Amino acid sequence: MLGEQMKKIKTFEQDFPVPRTHCGFAMGNGNLGAMVWGAEKLHITVNRADFWDHRGGECLLPDTTYDKLKRAYDPGDRSKLETQFVREEMPDGVWKPSRIPVGRFEFSFKNKMRPLKGVLDYGTGSLIIKIGNSDKTSGEIIITVGLRENLIYIDDKADLIDAVITKPSWEFPAVVEHLSKLKFNPPEIVRRDDISGWIQACPEDPSLASICRKTPNAAVISLELGNNNMEALNASLKSIETLQSAVPAFKSGIEKWWKSYWKKAPEINLPSEFFNKFVKYALFRFACATHPFSPIGCGLQGPWIEEYQRGQWSGDYHFNVNIQQIYTLAFASNNLEHLIPLFNMLDGESYQKVMKNNAKVLFGIDDGLLLTHAVDDRGYQCGWISAGSTLDHAVGGWTAQLYWLYYKYTLDKEFLKKRAYPFMYGIMRVYEEMLEEHDGRLSIPVSISAEYGATFDGGRAQNAGRDPSYQLACMHMLADALLESSEILDIAPRQIWKTIKEKVPPYTLIEKGGEKKIAIWEGQDLDICHRHHSHLACIYPFDSLGDWTEEQKEIIDNSIDHWILKGMGQWSEWCMPWASIIHSRLGLKDSSLLLLEIWKEVFVNEGFITVYLPKFRGFSARRREDIMKPRESNEVMQLDGSMGGATAIYEMLLHTKNNTTYIFPAVSAKWKDVSFKNIRAPGAFLVSAVRKNGVTEEIVIKSLKGGRINISVPDCPRMRLIRKSGSSDISLPSPIDMKASETITLTVS
Repeated sequence: MLGEQMKKIKTFEQDFPVPRTHCGFAMGNGNLGAMVWGAEKLHITVNRADFWDHRGGECLLPDTTYDKLKRAYDPGDRSKLETQFVREEMPDGVWKPSRIPVGRFEFSFKNKMRPLKGVLDYGTGSLIIKIGNSDKTSGEIIITVGLRENLIYIDDKADLIDAVITKPSWEFPAVVEHLSKLKFNPPEIVRRDDISGWIQACPEDPSLASICRKTPNAAVISLELGNNNMEALNASLKSIETLQSAVPAFKSGIEKWWKSYWKKAPEINLPSEFFNKFVKYALFRFACATHPFSPIGCGLQGPWIEEYQRGQWSGDYHFNVNIQQIYTLAFASNNLEHLIPLFNMLDGESYQKVMKNNAKVLFGIDDGLLLTHAVDDRGYQCGWISAGSTLDHAVGGWTAQLYWLYYKYTLDKEFLKKRAYPFMYGIMRVYEEMLEEHDGRLSIPVSISAEYGATFDGGRAQNAGRDPSYQLACMHMLADALLESSEILDIAPRQIWKTIKEKVPPYTLIEKGGEKKIAIWEGQDLDICHRHHSHLACIYPFDSLGDWTEEQKEIIDNSIDHWILKGMGQWSEWCMPWASIIHSRLGLKDSSLLLLEIWKEVFVNEGFITVYLPKFRGFSARRREDIMKPRESNEVMQLDGSMGGATAIYEMLLHTKNNTTYIFPAVSAKWKDVSFKNIRAPGAFLVSAVRKNGVTEEIVIKSLKGGRINISVPDCPRMRLIRKSGSSDISLPSPIDMKASETITLTVS
């Protein structure tokens, strides 16, 4: 049966004690985040994605020009380039924009009862907590998070809750030390009648009130912002009061939304209990982190920031791989509307202002967009304008690909015209300004390959060079997208886009021992184990090579072997799904699964959450000292690993490469029986397929908009095509034209 196993997974369950914040049940609405965990008491760690200390945000300042950077560049000395960046001196107590840890609420229960088991009901989006003594359940509470409201409703019909204990983040030493340096004051504690909580003021940003009201049969938690403490408190109290008179509508609206979400989500059936369970929970967390009703896009940690330490990497938007990894899951999982809050943020006034400023300062143009590496929710760089944060223009290019893929998966021409094309155009204008004639080709004189750094004798280092392969692949992807968009929209393309296709090489080569392979940049081999697989971006994510020539196949084989030889000792949780996808795109079926199996053991914790650092020492040498620290006070979650892992599973089942959609392209020989239902493909197609005993038996394709899909099934050179009008045998790969709403079936010929 198509997707039968995943369809059967109706709950995600954990027995208590659930020992740490990031083992907890994750709930949220894109803005409000809650993690539910605990032992003797029930803990609910809370945060809001829009609760920021915005001080210290940077953008490019006048006199930081690309011409100056080019003149200063020395291949053997990174410092000469870095000194050319004009930077603002920050006053004492200002660090960089950062999300702020909030705290948690703890609930004790009557008669010395404690939480025994948590059951997350996917169908309703509610979390049921079984309460009792030892193994005897005496009752339950039900936790629900609002869709648009920043509210957590706890249904306590049996009146089991005894007390509410507040734990603002100021009760944790690491947070006190951090926020004190930034001139924060301790929160104002609120305790009166049935109300408890705290209000955290900020030096320049709005205050946040975190308030819980307990009644005999319920508790409600509200997180609201205000211009000052009193405004924030009043807003929280008002939202609680409003909810208490509309609980049935609140709960039914949430249940209706979740039922709709699961109705369109793909279903998969894998011969792996872990991966079936993992993908289902990842889809739940994806909805909680990227909710289409959210006023804000999803950052590195989604709406979930732990209470015991400062937000890692500021909880910011890392656009050099991480945000893209999170949101790419929207495409195959048929959740395109979840991209809209991200696009709204990027197209908003603040982001556009900052990106246009950066392009104007660096290149003197008025129609360019330059997005820097790690930014806040307004588009300002979170710490240290530098070559690494500024000269990685694939940051904007890979983000532009999200816009392009949104069009490809929806065929929404209005979106292409008003949003995707203008964003891609602005990003490409920066690439155009970087180019110069060099040795008979168009060349980027100086740029970076994401976070790669070369070191030399004498302590010298370099993180930039000519023609990084990463940037060349991104530029080709953008040129292809813009040329195709121009044809769709009947707009005359810029001549430079055609010239880029003709005169920009697909990658930079390095030759050693008579063997050619893809270089990091001109003259720079992959000399170290590196967590960013950026130099292989022509394979994935940019798929920029078209039909591979025999020479390109050999170059790629050489490059992959060299990459493998450098090992995984510096990889983190998001690196391995990316690597698995590259293996899948190359048809390396068993290794793509093996990478995810290793990843599962090393980077997925007890709560099915991906953590940045390995769970134990011995696999990775990255941040050894931090690996050895207690996880209770140091564990770091990043959402990119979980969403990247789910995407990597979908890639094994179906992916589109060079405009051909491959069915079961990278399913390991270990997985004999596999099926899936309604994975979305470019062109607005929903694809379902069954594989039994290692052989593809049936494929069902539904066209939502009408059009052509090119199909390839690696283990089936011929199949029978069945339509309402009749059937015929066809050879594969083959293009198939379909009408809107038409469904076809392919069976073993």
